[in-house]
Amino acid sequence: MECVNLLFLILLSSSLSHTVRAAEKTLDMAPDAVDDVFSGCRERMLKAVTEADGLLQKELQTTEKFAEMWKNTKTCNKQIQGLTSFHLNALESYANCKTDIRKTFNDKVYASGNNATTYKNEFSFKSLHFLLTDAMKHLNGGKTHMQVFYGTGNEYKATTGKEVRFGKFILSESKRSAQEEKVSSDGGGTLFIITSGSVVNVENYTCSSEEMELLISPTEVFTVENIQTASKDDTDFKIITLNHSRFLSNHDCYLFDGAPGGSSSSLLSSMVLAWMASILSSYYCT
Repeated sequence: MECVNLLFLILLSSSLSHTVRAAEKTLDMAPDAVDDVFSGCRERMLKAVTEADGLLQKELQTTEKFAEMWKNTKTCNKQIQGLTSFHLNALESYANCKTDIRKTFNDKVYASGNNATTYKNEFSFKSLHFLLTDAMKHLNGGKTHMQVFYGTGNEYKATTGKEVRFGKFILSESKRSAQEEKVSSDGGGTLFIITSGSVVNVENYTCSSEEMELLISPTEVFTVENIQTASKDDTDFKIITLNHSRFLSNHDCYLFDGAPGGSSSSLLSSMVLAWMASILSSYYCT
């Protein structure tokens, strides 16, 4: 009985520690994010996505939230050299979809890139991710830097001087007041002041953009320059200043060759936990 209780406490402690870390919203390098930039397979991926009965059509048929997002795309006759109508439809649908659908997509982007198997079998937005990533790389790709603002009701922790990523597509605005008001109305959270090298003004490339203005890539790495607290309308919140550092892609062309990349932290944690249980079992369970 003593052995069982001891092992139970080990497992419970591990579970609780993971829960606490998740609740703290620590800003890190988002090691498990889908951050493929398709540098070695751009044309091949474009064909796989857009061909008849290709990846886009299959995911629209099997992913309800993606289908709902895509069907609301308004007819738009804009043309941009180097991009297809599929790219513009992706920007248009993402800009005007419901918040819960966008959250579902970004949650998957944040967590589905730790290995090729997860990406292939569990990430049901591969076509949308490719089209958005490819469009943003073409429209900016580090050529233009801009200061933008992003407000969230979540309180983030960060360390000054460290490099971090959001690991998902971030909506931002050029005006601080609107995002600061958002944080205040949410009862607190975090206001990010961001100098971005990936930001794309979606309004310039869509016929309508009701929900968003500026979009930041999951691959962009920032340096934490400053962390401070502020107050508005009797609501306290945190302000984190981020400056562009570089771009990072931990894997390339997962769909075709499953190149190694991502994080093995979950596997390592499980191995360590199993080892601890084995050692303690040998001492206390005899």
